[in-house]
Amino acid sequence: MIATFCLMHGKWHDGSCWDPLTELLGAAGHEVAAPDLPYGDPTTSYDERVQPALDAVARAAGALVVVGHSLATAYAPIVADRLPRSSLVYLCPAPVGPFAIAEAPMRSSQEGFEFPPKRADGTDTWEPEVAISVLYRRLPEAAGRSLARRLRPGASAIDAYPMSTPPDVPTTLIYAAHDEFFQPEWSKWVAQELVGVEPIELDTGHFPMVEAPAAVAEILLRVAG
Repeated sequence: MIATFCLMHGKWHDGSCWDPLTELLGAAGHEVAAPDLPYGDPTTSYDERVQPALDAVARAAGALVVVGHSLATAYAPIVADRLPRSSLVYLCPAPVGPFAIAEAPMRSSQEGFEFPPKRADGTDTWEPEVAISVLYRRLPEAAGRSLARRLRPGASAIDAYPMSTPPDVPTTLIYAAHDEFFQPEWSKWVAQELVGVEPIELDTGHFPMVEAPAAVAEILLRVAG
């Protein structure tokens, strides 16, 4: 059975960050959409930010697997909630959306990790060399430099988050044992206490779709059935 995978990228990135995974899922005979999402425009709403993903899979037939990485763990639930036959995958979740309103018994971010400061226009971004040393230090140098060259500004949506709880759809949560951003203990707590599932651990950093795309593909193909 052919499934459609909707891959939603995190902050500062674009759809090309999924390229290694897209290739594997396509080679397995499935349809893949990895739209660019307008996170960098501080005047856009949540609805406007998810619209490219909704448009990309509007004609999808059969199973639909919506995958949100990092910041997109706020946006992927909105997409999954609005489309029938969806399954939802949180990949390296961030404390955003339905996970931002709950008080965890531990901090979410790694000790000492600092996000870039906001600029006057409400956006923030990474200097490429800093990103290579902080975000992509587990990746091969060529992969890290390629990602760093494509980094874009990011900003918060202009409106309030439209969901108070995760959607009632089949859900999988994958976390990284060596996540540069977020504490694995927090990710496990989110899975068990907020989502109600046992999480899947990957022996990777925050970008497993680049560091270990075959491992991520294996999980996603199981989700698709």
